[in-house]
Amino acid sequence: MKSIVVGIDFQNQSYSAMKFAVNMAIKVNCYVMLVFVNKPDRSKDIFQRHKSKIYEEVESRFINLIDKYSDILDKNRFSYRIREGKIPEELDKQAVESRAEMIVVGTHGNTGLKLFSSSMAFEIVENSAIPVVTIKDGAHINTEIKTILVPIDATLESRQKVPFTVRLAKLYDAEIHMLAMYHSKVKMVKENIISYTRQAAEYLERQQVNFIVKSVETDDIVQTTIDYSEDIKADLISSMTVQLSLTSNLWKGTFAEQLITKSHIPVLNIQPKELIKTLSR
Repeated sequence: MKSIVVGIDFQNQSYSAMKFAVNMAIKVNCYVMLVFVNKPDRSKDIFQRHKSKIYEEVESRFINLIDKYSDILDKNRFSYRIREGKIPEELDKQAVESRAEMIVVGTHGNTGLKLFSSSMAFEIVENSAIPVVTIKDGAHINTEIKTILVPIDATLESRQKVPFTVRLAKLYDAEIHMLAMYHSKVKMVKENIISYTRQAAEYLERQQVNFIVKSVETDDIVQTTIDYSEDIKADLISSMTVQLSLTSNLWKGTFAEQLITKSHIPVLNIQPKELIKTLSR
């Protein structure tokens, strides 16, 4: 991994995102690119000053933030940018320019005018061609990732997140918990879930990664995922951006949208086309 891009708006949740990114940068020996997108929002203290002073204030805060972490990650491994434009597009552009293989953003709930609301976080996830870790305000960030939850449903893409997740698991010597969720009485759907889970398990065995498989019946795959992640004290949930939502829950949004909004555990959102990338480049 060359670098990690972190969206910063100088609110608590973006500091959690930075903490997560720094911990990973130490582990994989990469750079951290901090990005502030200048989109005026009067609910934030940084925008309570004259617009001519905002850049100066942002730069000062970036320097102080980097100083705070310089005892655990060399200052030369940090850089920062101030960009103008739409947040999802600017973060993605910076990721391309920085050759980043991951974006990390913190998120508030859906209320209020926030640069990184959960709805904005999902826009970032949808817009990005690389994996995005979303971290809800108040989430507990562990220095090490020891337990990763991988939910499996009836979508073909559900199992495709496994290769990238395995690379993370190997980096941290983490254990993967696969949760096969039977959310339909239709025989073909159940057979697909069984098949995808078996294929994923075979891949984990070949990769010599420690894993556990659990099967449950549920009509709420989001809440079941969250409950199980808390039961096993997961450090990370690996999610596909295209995983399904049950018809009865569609009004709440996709699986990824709901998970970003509700989970107090960091969520790794993976785009299908990025699954063959390695973290060690």
